[in-house]
Amino acid sequence: MSRPRRTVTLAFDEGPGAGLGHRRRMEALASELRARGLRVPMVSLGASAMVAGRVVVIDSYRIRADANGRVNAGVVVAIDDLGRDLEVDLVVDPSPGADATVHLRAARVLAGAPYALVCVPSVQTAAVDGPIGRVLVTTGAADAEGVGARLAAAVSAAVPSSEVRLVIGPWGWAEAPDGVSAVHARDGLASELAAAPIVVTAGGVTMLEACVLGRATIGVALAANQRQAVDGLAAAGAIVAATPESLGAIVQTLAADPAQRSALGAQARDALDGKGPVRVADAIEELIR
Repeated sequence: MSRPRRTVTLAFDEGPGAGLGHRRRMEALASELRARGLRVPMVSLGASAMVAGRVVVIDSYRIRADANGRVNAGVVVAIDDLGRDLEVDLVVDPSPGADATVHLRAARVLAGAPYALVCVPSVQTAAVDGPIGRVLVTTGAADAEGVGARLAAAVSAAVPSSEVRLVIGPWGWAEAPDGVSAVHARDGLASELAAAPIVVTAGGVTMLEACVLGRATIGVALAANQRQAVDGLAAAGAIVAATPESLGAIVQTLAADPAQRSALGAQARDALDGKGPVRVADAIEELIR
């Protein structure tokens, strides 16, 4: 008789107001767990009132992973970068600059850039110290306020000789400003990131993907929960932190300095090696055993 496959249920936020970052993190983890022979169902929390299973991983800002009324599991893992001090078996705080000591009640904590849940396919990348043929701007799948459009307009004014490409998310602002190319990337941003020597991004999962690909990255914290990741990577010399007001000048300076772009790309690869899913999967397998 064949041995039944072990099951790990992954539950996550997505949709308007939440975007796709939680799903992207869970897809990276799911790929690694499935490669190890585990069964890994994925559940959108917007479609389920209760998450149940022997081993459950929760990636949500909307609910707490230790909420008795929403989670029923023998082993609970929380992906959490809000510092909510969750009483679970394992907290993974994947934000660069994360402080494990804020998670007091978890039985075990994995914190910081080594545990970033990022999975980027192998793609050929443009040289970051070469000509700036394009700049990619991305502010998340749920940018309904058009922040990305305003940032893209500022970038276009700063580097008028470059093509500026703005990622339009499924729940975001629908139009790119004049002179800016709209990008609809249903299958992920790896190819767009790889082709752009300079990437301007909000402080979410896409920023981490840009670092894994060694891009010269400018991070803009557009929400309070993004500040830790932006500040952590900036302190490591892996990105340049900007505000909407300072972005134009920073892009202009970076575009004119190939040595700085090259240094940023190298530091970005050092800061994020892309092996976070492997390390987190190791910890989950230890819990299962």
